Amino acid sequence: MASPRAVPPATVRAGVPVAISAGLTRSSAYGQRNLPYYAAQAVAFGLTSDAALAAITLVPARLHGIDDTLGSIEPGKDASLFAATGDILDIRSEVKHLWISGAEQSLVSRHTRLSDRYRARPRAR
Repeated sequence: MASPRAVPPATVRAGVPVAISAGLTRSSAYGQRNLPYYAAQAVAFGLTSDAALAAITLVPARLHGIDDTLGSIEPGKDASLFAATGDILDIRSEVKHLWISGAEQSLVSRHTRLSDRYRARPRAR
C-alpha cells in the first residue's frame, strides 16, 4: 500500500485536480495560515512546487467556481497578493507585505506586538 503522502503527486500525474486544505469545519479555520507548510510537505513527498502552489490557490478557486476573480494573478482579478523574503513554501520565508483586494493590510497583530515586547526584555546572565 502506498503512503498517503504519495497520493497528491500520483493524482496530479493522472490529471486529477489536487487542492490542499486545513479542513472544512469552522474549528479548522485557524489552520488556514499553515497552508504553505502543508503544500511544502507535499513537495517534500514528490509534488512539484508549481502544483503545490496551485493546490492552495488556483485549484481551490476552480473547485469553488470563483477562478474568474481569484486564484491567480491576471488582469481583471481581485488583487490579493503578498510579498515575502523568499519562496513561500520555505518555512524560513517571511511575509513582509499583504494586499487584499488591492488594499495593503497591516501585519501587526497581538502576536507580533507580544513578540516585539518580549524580544526586547533584558536577558538573565
